[in-house]
Amino acid sequence: MSLQDLAPANSQRALQTAINAFGRFVAAEGVSMDFIAASLVCDASGAVFVKLMDRFGVHLAFVEGRVGKPLAKNSVMSYFRHVKNWLLDTYPTHRATIEKKVLKMGQTLERHCLKRVEGGTVKKAPACTKEDLRILMDGLYYDAASPKDYQDAALLALMWYAFGRASDLGFVVKGNLSVSADGVVFVRLIRVKTAEEQDISLFPDKDNFITCPLHAIAMALVMQDAPCAQLLDHPHLAASSYENMTAPVDVPLAEALVSCENSDEPSEPPQKKRKLPDDNMKIHAYVNRVVKTASAVQAKAKPTANLTSHSFRRGGAQHANSDPLLSAQWIFDRGSWNMTATNKAFAYVFNTTSEDQKVARVLSGWDSSKKPPVPTLSWFDSASRQQALELGNLLFQPSVSTQDPEKKLNARVAEVLTASAIQPFSEVLERYPMCPYASRMRECLMTLGLSKAQVLAWSSELQGKVT
Repeated sequence: MSLQDLAPANSQRALQTAINAFGRFVAAEGVSMDFIAASLVCDASGAVFVKLMDRFGVHLAFVEGRVGKPLAKNSVMSYFRHVKNWLLDTYPTHRATIEKKVLKMGQTLERHCLKRVEGGTVKKAPACTKEDLRILMDGLYYDAASPKDYQDAALLALMWYAFGRASDLGFVVKGNLSVSADGVVFVRLIRVKTAEEQDISLFPDKDNFITCPLHAIAMALVMQDAPCAQLLDHPHLAASSYENMTAPVDVPLAEALVSCENSDEPSEPPQKKRKLPDDNMKIHAYVNRVVKTASAVQAKAKPTANLTSHSFRRGGAQHANSDPLLSAQWIFDRGSWNMTATNKAFAYVFNTTSEDQKVARVLSGWDSSKKPPVPTLSWFDSASRQQALELGNLLFQPSVSTQDPEKKLNARVAEVLTASAIQPFSEVLERYPMCPYASRMRECLMTLGLSKAQVLAWSSELQGKVT
């Protein structure tokens, strides 16, 4: 086992796909991989390496894909870059002298792909607008039949508000939710692609409870039926955990070091991994399927066509960018986009939580310069607050009653989420009267001896405080 085995699965898959494309190119030229390896080993000046990459680049520029059209620019550049790095790592003798030449070849190839008539347009995912988010979440809530549907809705909401990739949410545990002294809710993310830990702020939505991130989280937690450490108890998110990795093969260090004596011999390309069954579908593919299904169900509402998992990251950023008072740097930082070293230095100096809160306010429909009210049970009188706390403890019982600190929800977070669940209760009953979430609420009210009218009065009180 090596550190390469610890690389993200998507990175390993992209490398293997590129090597497979290189193998097809070599076969089409009528030569073998052994011949290529021998030629590179005997390359005295690096000219063989440069010529090989030149021919491979020309092949990628004109080869047809599965649908009979030239490969998309992203595919061409991914194949070229991965094969270049793989070969340079395998045959590093002339790396210092040829790396600049190969880099320039890649730039030429990229310009060609941009200017060609067919296949040149980069097929970027369309942006998911906030109205699209409302349509998709409304469809999931309306047709909800199990806790999984509420997990899916919360997943879409968090992806949009956090400018996040679906894989980023696999590492969010309940302990990563916190409430600041002034009532702002924070969630801590680990950006898988950039390996950065980040705290982002969340606010209740001003205009619609359907797209409210706090309400979406509250509904998902209410519907959890067993204690778990993850904020979203989703098998496709848990699949990315390192717990599923196989144990490393125990090779003695002496044997491993002796084998380095044969490092000049051409190394074999990594073996193609067995395709995973549908039960182990990657989270991005799962989100794409959820979005496609929800879009089909809500076709009459006319959501944007061809939305994908990346649409939420792009749509949230574009929505925030529509406010002229927000700096682009604040938006970049919330999405943890890779910037140049200079930009990163400026971000370390100037970016604070206040900037992120401004972005979060705009995403939730508020004025970026004004602090929005976050619902809390402290707005009630003491008797009502105690009853509401008991209701919250019952609603979030798997998350607050467990003795495992990793699976336990913070008390202040639970209070804010309880208020977020009560505030739109009248609208939830009106729009989704027979949904599993409404049934769960009724069961808890009956258990505590609370009337629906009493909770509706609390809902009205919270609405009045917010407005």
